[in-house]
Amino acid sequence: MTSKDHHTPMMAQYWEIKGQHPDALLFYRMGDFYELFFEDAKVASQVLDIALTARGKVAGEDIPMAGIPYRNLDQYLKIAVEAGFKVAICEQMEPPGLTKGPVRREVLRVVTRGTLTEETMLEPGANNFLVAIVPPNKRDEGPALAALDLSTGEFRVALAQSWDHCVGLLSALAPVEVVVVQGWNPPELFNPWKEILTRRPSWEFDLKQARGVLLEHFQVASLEGFGLERSLTGQAAAAALIYYCRDAQRGALNHISGLSVMTSDEGMVLDEACRSHLEINVSLRSGERQGSLRGVLDQTVTAMGSRMFGQWLNYPLQDIDAIGARQEGVAWLLEHGLERDGLRSSLKEVRDLERLLGRIVLRRASPRDLGALRDTLLAFPKLVHFLEAESLSGLLLEVRQGLVGYEPLMARLQSCLVDILPASLKDGPFFRPGFDLELDRLRDLAGGGREGLMRLEAAEREKTGIPSLKIKFHRSFGYTIDITNSHRDKVPYHYQARQTMTGSMRYTTPELKEFEEQILEAEERLAVLEGQLFETILMEVIHYVGDLQRSARQLAILDCLASFAHTAYQRGFCRPLVDGADRIQIVRGRHPVVEVFTEADFVANDALIDGEAHRIGLITGPNMSGKSTFMRQVALIVLMAHIGSFVPAQTAAIGLTDRIFTRVGAADDLAGGRSTFMVEMSETAYILNHATSRSLIILDEIGRGTATYEGLSIAWSVVEFLLTSGRGRTLFATHYHELTALEAMFPGVVNYTVEVRESEGRPLFMHSIIPGAADQSYGIHIAEWAGMPTLVTERAWEILADLQQRERGVVHAPIKPPPPRRRRTKDPAQMTLFPDLPGSAVVAMLADLNPDVLSPREALEAIYRLKGLLGS
Repeated sequence: MTSKDHHTPMMAQYWEIKGQHPDALLFYRMGDFYELFFEDAKVASQVLDIALTARGKVAGEDIPMAGIPYRNLDQYLKIAVEAGFKVAICEQMEPPGLTKGPVRREVLRVVTRGTLTEETMLEPGANNFLVAIVPPNKRDEGPALAALDLSTGEFRVALAQSWDHCVGLLSALAPVEVVVVQGWNPPELFNPWKEILTRRPSWEFDLKQARGVLLEHFQVASLEGFGLERSLTGQAAAAALIYYCRDAQRGALNHISGLSVMTSDEGMVLDEACRSHLEINVSLRSGERQGSLRGVLDQTVTAMGSRMFGQWLNYPLQDIDAIGARQEGVAWLLEHGLERDGLRSSLKEVRDLERLLGRIVLRRASPRDLGALRDTLLAFPKLVHFLEAESLSGLLLEVRQGLVGYEPLMARLQSCLVDILPASLKDGPFFRPGFDLELDRLRDLAGGGREGLMRLEAAEREKTGIPSLKIKFHRSFGYTIDITNSHRDKVPYHYQARQTMTGSMRYTTPELKEFEEQILEAEERLAVLEGQLFETILMEVIHYVGDLQRSARQLAILDCLASFAHTAYQRGFCRPLVDGADRIQIVRGRHPVVEVFTEADFVANDALIDGEAHRIGLITGPNMSGKSTFMRQVALIVLMAHIGSFVPAQTAAIGLTDRIFTRVGAADDLAGGRSTFMVEMSETAYILNHATSRSLIILDEIGRGTATYEGLSIAWSVVEFLLTSGRGRTLFATHYHELTALEAMFPGVVNYTVEVRESEGRPLFMHSIIPGAADQSYGIHIAEWAGMPTLVTERAWEILADLQQRERGVVHAPIKPPPPRRRRTKDPAQMTLFPDLPGSAVVAMLADLNPDVLSPREALEAIYRLKGLLGS
């Protein structure tokens, strides 16, 4: 069926091109449409929700066909790519009719999730990373991964120590597509990304060729400057992405002008469990950014700044000097409020320069993109103005220096571009009058031709005496003279009839044909010249691309620092001391997220964890009292300090921390066949095996998923192991009150509890963390607050009293069963105040009501129900 012998020349051409892209939907340009045929058409009709039709036959069967208008390409391309399809875009390379046979066509681009560059298809504040993974090689190198955001040109290589480390990096990068070599089966750890894997031929990952590919691309003699000269796996991962993107883009990748290498000791390691438990990027409840740490801290005003903020948040620093440099910038902006506000206001005028440059280099820029570049450059002098203080230093000084030197380019764009620019080259003029003399001449000729047509129309009306005579343009016939049938007797003999209409006729004349040819020729030449001049301007901009990319990075840094300063000013954050000491000391710390969403004043708490007397903080206390919030609060403050942010505390001194581990909550892994307890034990084992003396460990309720004494034994031995191995500064929350005995047994364990006061026999949780140990957990009280039936909680109190007596050795008999609950019967001789009324129902309902926990609305509803029972 696919043989050329059975097809027309055009369909034979289609199959030749389709054969080069068998795994892609082929968008085949035909005039004003992209058409899809055969199986592609059937798939597209369902995925894109477009009509499935037929075009011609082959072997006696209809050829399925579906199509989309070329102007709506972006709309349908986004749908197809988000559905996981690869799309090959095939364009007409010459005007129809110039040659015999079908128009020459070529695939100019292959689009996947990881190769998108269209602004409308990308999330402004998030990177669109394409990742390649290379497994360890025989030289004992660990696995390597390369990450490329094609839309911005950002290119990184990470040299991982292990598969666990590699998975952690993947979690932070959040790739949209992962490229691996054909035939390689990734470990189970990579299951979360198996749906976005793309397999490529082995030669694209060849260790021997990779170095040469990178040297050629970057036009350098050595990879030493990138820090990649000695890593074969790193070179292979980077080269695989260059191969893949060259194949997809079918053109130069000049905006990929640099490469950075991420090493294991460069930043704090955060695994996926930590990011999830601490709600760093998204809220556990909603899965959205709102309610997460990033949701409350990210106050950037540019897309570039927001992307960089996400990178800073997910890759905390380990370099004290680098942390201090960010803090210096934040401190200056915090102190200079007018400049800070002016900078943030001017930054709002800056467009997404990184992605804009990507489209320019890849030749996908529109006139509006050049206008966006012009407007961005116009904001540079304003930003420099607010950074002119002599006290400026460090990062902010680098920002100022990176925003100068663009006056020639800015003047060029201002002088040549009109103020309001069209979306595409075909949608109207975009160069100012006077920019190019030939352009002006053709524009005048095209415009003058139209004026000539108006004069011709007026002259023909006068000659013929037909006041309703009109000259109109029609797609099929060009310009015609339209005359109604009521004036047909006045039509001159030299008018040539073109088309008969209901109630009118269309004519032409030699003079009208001449005018039409002049206009069409001028318009065609005008379009060609505008395209050539547009390409010339693009080339002038490309000359600045390297500098502009560096400036874009400086703008993103400025936006992040200004965001830190703005948040610190708004919420009273302090500058933490970050040093090499083995301690974490926080005075009056607050949870950076919870305090935003808490109506009442947030209760601040102190924290001290060090390498000696306070290595493990053992926290006991009731549920809902604030233990977990406190531990997460400490972890988030440590994290914020390592990204250069100020922190929610009165003072804070944070020793350099290499990792944050969290074991908070768990759920069944049904797909993996693991129970909640197995998940908990696996996570705990990972922490114990990977923590170092500089790690921060947050453990919540270890051992609760099994029998009481077994769980207690596990929790006890975990604490002992952490102490004796010297692994990590730890906060350990537990309901095993027996563990508090460890404080007297081991130096380095300190007991903390949550302050609880009682009022009329009911506990009041003060949310203050104080030294000491809890003597009870108030679990039944919390069950009552949660609305547990009264019969259940009353029985729970009875059983608790029995168990406590048993523990003290007072009783040894089995727990007594509950007393029988007999139904009360009426004495026939007893008079009742409300005969035949449901009084027992009223009493039962009143017995179940707890006035201390009812809201006003619930109380009102209860009153109405009682009145209903009494028939009032």
